[in-house]
Amino acid sequence: MTNSTHIAILCSRLDLPGGIERAVVNTANLFSEKGHSVSLVILDETRNSFYPVHPSVEIIHQSLSFGITPEGNVISRKIKLLTDVLKLRKLLKQLHPDIVIASEYPFAAAIILSGSHKIAKAISWEHHHFYELKRNRFWHKIFKLTYPWLETVVCLNNDEKKLFETINPITTVIPNFINAAARSELANKTILTVGRLTAVKGTDLLLQTAKLVLHQHPGWQWKLIGDGDLKDEVLHFIEKENLQNQLIIQPPLHHDIKQEYQNASMYVMTSRNECFPMTLLEAQSAGLPCISFDCDSGPRHIIKNEENGILVEKKILHNWLLLFLR
Repeated sequence: MTNSTHIAILCSRLDLPGGIERAVVNTANLFSEKGHSVSLVILDETRNSFYPVHPSVEIIHQSLSFGITPEGNVISRKIKLLTDVLKLRKLLKQLHPDIVIASEYPFAAAIILSGSHKIAKAISWEHHHFYELKRNRFWHKIFKLTYPWLETVVCLNNDEKKLFETINPITTVIPNFINAAARSELANKTILTVGRLTAVKGTDLLLQTAKLVLHQHPGWQWKLIGDGDLKDEVLHFIEKENLQNQLIIQPPLHHDIKQEYQNASMYVMTSRNECFPMTLLEAQSAGLPCISFDCDSGPRHIIKNEENGILVEKKILHNWLLLFLR
């Protein structure tokens, strides 16, 4: 690429404190810092970003659902798909980028359906585990129809690459990157977990382990930084188990949480699915001992078991924690 390259990144809302949102903003900022012209095209309900966007990055906001909505019926959603594809075609024709990167599969499909891949190189950037997103029959057909036409599919690890290669053989791996945190002194009796309080992040699985570990080690705290649909369940659990001073929920108030890693002495990840979790990278960069569930992909590409961390099955997480805290 030359300094005159114009890159358009299509993404969902960026006002949430998640890993995908951070990866999108970090990458847009990096392209801009390297001298490229960058358009960050937010195809969702708000143009706001939780993470700071480089001032030279152009933010374009246009809410397009491509028919993936509970509203309407089968016919109205197909009409919505068609109209939004045409709107995207018009938008990309006006922008005239050299490269279009889609951070969600409906956006990648829409690029192809709009014919925009004929005027720009179309790339899909896959952040989700291949089987995590449940596509209905219609969208599965669209997925299989459009993805072979992409210039390339970018995955976060080799396991995902093998899965996406069955749809598009021109698939490559580019892991997420982070800015390293300062090292923790490992002086505080604090276990840290950062992520949404949801089933996919294994919040429900974390609770029983927290109960066993914290009751046996009353001098330790476990801090959960995040929000989500299981927050009320976590709060009820804390009250029921009398863990008010040990199991702590902290909302994600700021984009920079390096200090949280520096104040912890261990990092635990209980996700059911991951691709290349940035929080695990950040915890390692801060020198924290890391324990993670061995998902189908993701943590195993960061942690070499019993070398720079521990990969465990769900049923024995508490055993490893108790061993570490002994």
